[in-house]
Amino acid sequence: MDYEPILPLRAIAFQILFLLVAISIEAGLYRQQLRLGFQQSVQYATVINLASVVAGWIGFLVVEPLSPPDLKSQIISYVLFNRLLFNGWSARVGFILLIAGLAAFFITYFIKLKGLEFILRAAGEWPETEKSQKSRRDQKYLRARQGRSDAQQAIARFADTVIQANAISFSIILLLLLLRAVAVEWS
Repeated sequence: MDYEPILPLRAIAFQILFLLVAISIEAGLYRQQLRLGFQQSVQYATVINLASVVAGWIGFLVVEPLSPPDLKSQIISYVLFNRLLFNGWSARVGFILLIAGLAAFFITYFIKLKGLEFILRAAGEWPETEKSQKSRRDQKYLRARQGRSDAQQAIARFADTVIQANAISFSIILLLLLLRAVAVEWS
């Protein structure tokens, strides 16, 4: 049996839409909370989101052939035709989507966190730790009383900003997916 190649234009269009939404949201947060320039924040958000998308598609293309045939048909039916089939996996699809969504969130967060850290280190904008400075005894006691150092606070603020940006962009994308599902039901 010969199969015709199918180009999933709908999936590509929505991937581009989701990418643009994530870049715009995350760039705004990076600009506001990390005090980056407008162009810098857009460039950094673009690079780390593209890296996340590439890693996601590589993961999908590795896992999909290893799936059972019924689950594979569910995946292909949803990606290409935007509908789920009624088969043995129908009852478990919600749980599988929940687990896949949580895994995607945390994997994407890790990729974005490390990617942005790598970019900031390469650009020389990463906060330096105070280990390189020679500290006197009085300065050490003062820092111990104050809590975290400035560099540690900057790194914590950086991690908080990345997880906030990731959570907001995932939430907006989930809202868009829900609106898409409602629009399909109404048409």
